[in-house]
Amino acid sequence: MRPTKNFLSLFLTFVCLYPALLLAKPSLEIWTSSENIQRALKKLVEESPLNNEIDIKITVLNKDLTGQFKTAALTQKGPDIFCWAHDVTGELASSGLLEPIILPPDLKQALIPSSVDALMYGGHLYGYPYNVESVALITNPNLLPTVPSSFEELALWSEKFQQQNPGSYGFLFDFKNFFFSFPFINAQGGYIFGSDETGSLNTNDIGLNHPGAMKGLSFLHQLKSRGLIPSSTDRSIAFDSFRQGKLAAMIDGPWAISDLKRAQVPFEVHPLPTLGGAIAHPFGGSHAFFVRRSSPLKVLAMELIERVFMTPQGITQLYQHDPRGPSRMDALGPITSNMNDLDRATLEGFNLSANQSIPMPNIPQMGSVWGAMGQALNSAIGEDRSPGESLDHAVAQIKASLKEVQ
Repeated sequence: MRPTKNFLSLFLTFVCLYPALLLAKPSLEIWTSSENIQRALKKLVEESPLNNEIDIKITVLNKDLTGQFKTAALTQKGPDIFCWAHDVTGELASSGLLEPIILPPDLKQALIPSSVDALMYGGHLYGYPYNVESVALITNPNLLPTVPSSFEELALWSEKFQQQNPGSYGFLFDFKNFFFSFPFINAQGGYIFGSDETGSLNTNDIGLNHPGAMKGLSFLHQLKSRGLIPSSTDRSIAFDSFRQGKLAAMIDGPWAISDLKRAQVPFEVHPLPTLGGAIAHPFGGSHAFFVRRSSPLKVLAMELIERVFMTPQGITQLYQHDPRGPSRMDALGPITSNMNDLDRATLEGFNLSANQSIPMPNIPQMGSVWGAMGQALNSAIGEDRSPGESLDHAVAQIKASLKEVQ
């Protein structure tokens, strides 16, 4: 049977296009909500040999990035790489939208452990952490030349300081916000959710009314009772007092530094003091590169991340555009080498604090915790209810809320 004209035409067209098809570069897409991250990634891509092998599109989406990713990924569309904070890990991984990651040994060894822990879910790793951050103790060295090693010592010092300096305070922070008060709840053994044998969080095991949590909340209650922290204190009050030179120490994060510099107030950054002889672990967080599980280019995406973005040079470039703590310990030297003494000490202080941090749980059930614990803190400190009663009520609220969504 002789071929038809249409068949011959299609065949000749394919023959002509075949070399071009072979030479066509794969197109890989990255989503981020940060123009700073976009600029850093573009520069890294331009300087990478992979730039000649892959067409890379980096898109900035400012509105509901996680929602858009979830909608697209559920239909096997969307970006190949998704840049976002670690706290979405559990929701996206449990929906089957993220590719599990096995880190190369040299990369795993270089990363701050807490940055990796933040991205674990169900015993698997689901992202590449490119930064890490936590709160720390920020002090005014003109008012507090030597930082006490414990919160108990800081409280005693604050009493004397406030007696000698009416209108000023030794130590303030947003104590009604569970994000900032967690180190006190945690130091003596309090916890949010326990873990099962795989390392997964067990939402049936809630440790927020653990005896250690009650000790921590009792200490915060005493700060208020002794007149060291007014019940009206929130972050803006603490920050404004520090900026005006009327506060010696506060708990805050790296996001506060640019405003402190503009205010030209002296400051230093230190890891949190101990409480009851134990480390007061702050919440730790990280931003990461996630790989869409349904992406046909997921192997290529992981190669790009590991060979370009997660190298010491890549992490350094990301820091220069978006100055949060580097996740690679071996990037700290290159990053600080050209810094002035203040910036170097600030970054090192936050990194020391991050090394002591506990990853903020990355599961959706955390939504039930924030409001209940905020009420408990306000009840015990602002309204003088007993710490035990306040925490018992919070745990009952959390259990009821979790039962409703099951």
